[in-house]
Amino acid sequence: MTNQRSGQAELYGVQMLRAVAALAVVVHHTLEQSNGAVHRFSPDWLTISGASGVDIFFVLSGFIMLHVSFRGTDAPPTPGAFLLRRATRIYPFYWLCCLGVLTISAMGFLATHHFPASRVVAALLLLPGDTILGVSWTLVYEVYFYLLFAATLKARSSTVSVFATTAAILALQVAGALLPASDTASFLKSPLPLEFCFGLFLAYAYAAWSRRNRSWPVPPILALALMGLMAAVPLFVMHDGTAGLPALPRVFAWGIPATLVVASALSIGAAPRGAIARFLVLLGDASYALYLTHVFVMMGYGRVMKIEAFRHLPQQGFVVLIVLLCLAVGLVAHLCLEKPLLAVVRHVTRHQPRRAAPIDQPA
Repeated sequence: MTNQRSGQAELYGVQMLRAVAALAVVVHHTLEQSNGAVHRFSPDWLTISGASGVDIFFVLSGFIMLHVSFRGTDAPPTPGAFLLRRATRIYPFYWLCCLGVLTISAMGFLATHHFPASRVVAALLLLPGDTILGVSWTLVYEVYFYLLFAATLKARSSTVSVFATTAAILALQVAGALLPASDTASFLKSPLPLEFCFGLFLAYAYAAWSRRNRSWPVPPILALALMGLMAAVPLFVMHDGTAGLPALPRVFAWGIPATLVVASALSIGAAPRGAIARFLVLLGDASYALYLTHVFVMMGYGRVMKIEAFRHLPQQGFVVLIVLLCLAVGLVAHLCLEKPLLAVVRHVTRHQPRRAAPIDQPA
């Protein structure tokens, strides 16, 4: 199946879901920091639940890559063109944020963190292993998925891309399990990349359904129930700490519901009219900037948390303020840094988007 026509509609629901996923991650990390107070208020299940935003992002990424690559009457991009677009989208602003962390470290504010040259190079290239930005582990998985997906584009068939990418991920998981213990082996054998495959299969099904000229059957209201279920999952799945669920249970407990959440968002295609919906679309545009820059706000919150008097204060109000500050910083960074930087990079590389659309901006 090539040249799918499912991409004609603008999927504003997908863009709004990107905002919700990014906001969930921000709340997750803010609650983690608030637990450093003497009187912690956030229960374990609530603190960890926002980490499921990452799983929504992974499914979204798989969906968007297939949807954008095989939409309308345009031929799918070549592997080189696809990777160039992904690289110009991810790396420049990511490098800018890494530079910010390294500058803060050089000023002596991150005394417990050490950044030898080898670690910096690996982190800047988004290789498995050490990171500069704590949240960039997810970008390592994104790049891994992009490389595998790009190789399948030579076949110019969405069917081949879906099944070949999935087969490659499964084969590399087996290889990782057989390799000697290392960062690379641990990375390869992780089941988390299967969530990208969930998104690929969802996009494949959405394209097939759209060609029948029928309304998508998954109602948006289902997303609310599913996200409530995802939030409650930590009450029933064993886990260590608040960073997230173990990888294999996570794929089932968060990855599958996340796929259904994305499917629900596909029913929202009309341009947003209400203020909240328009704000969510804007926040969806800024989700990558929000995801990366909220790390700096967390650094500040963590530093203030070391003040003994502050640690004894109730944190509920501060959590709300910190989340709002993250949103403000993310939006400003998107409008004033990320968008101009992306425009310059794509002008220099003479690479333009295939066709503008609200979802054609994945992180």
